[in-house]
Amino acid sequence: MPGAAIEGSLSEVGLPDVLQLLTVGGKTGTLHLREGAARGSLYLRDGQVVHARTAELEGEEAAYALAAWTRGRFEFEPGAASPATTINRSSTALLMEAARRSDEWKLIAEKIPSTAHVPEFVVPEGAGDSEGQINLNTREWQLLSKIDGRRSVRDIAAASGLSNFDAARLLLGLVSTGLIRVKPPRE
Repeated sequence: MPGAAIEGSLSEVGLPDVLQLLTVGGKTGTLHLREGAARGSLYLRDGQVVHARTAELEGEEAAYALAAWTRGRFEFEPGAASPATTINRSSTALLMEAARRSDEWKLIAEKIPSTAHVPEFVVPEGAGDSEGQINLNTREWQLLSKIDGRRSVRDIAAASGLSNFDAARLLLGLVSTGLIRVKPPRE
């Protein structure tokens, strides 16, 4: 983008560092991000992130998704106004939550490698012989009702009105109880 105030590689300068520079400088404008074919934008007003969007997401969930990008390019367009205000927490709080989620995603990925994986029910050997009990909350029941052995984690999240992160976190609990397992997506 011609005239960009700052631009560079996310692999050399991470998004948290770029945002810190823009926040401390009290900048207003749009931080455009691209990773391969994927595109996203973070909108800043007086150094605070006020809106974020990707092709699929808006608001805080979009900001968290963009914060996970470690490759690709960034370009800051100064003065570009935000089309909406969907984020009300400070940029610092947003980055801290993004870091926490990044750590949690690493744990989730050990059992659920991607949101393209497909959850399915597990029927343990001798299931009719046991008297075990599993207590589930409303959100877990809601997710269970969407599992059909064909829908991906991403599809189940969308059908449940949850973010991919929240759905994967809940499904991890169900995997840990042995109630479900995930299988790789069909090619």
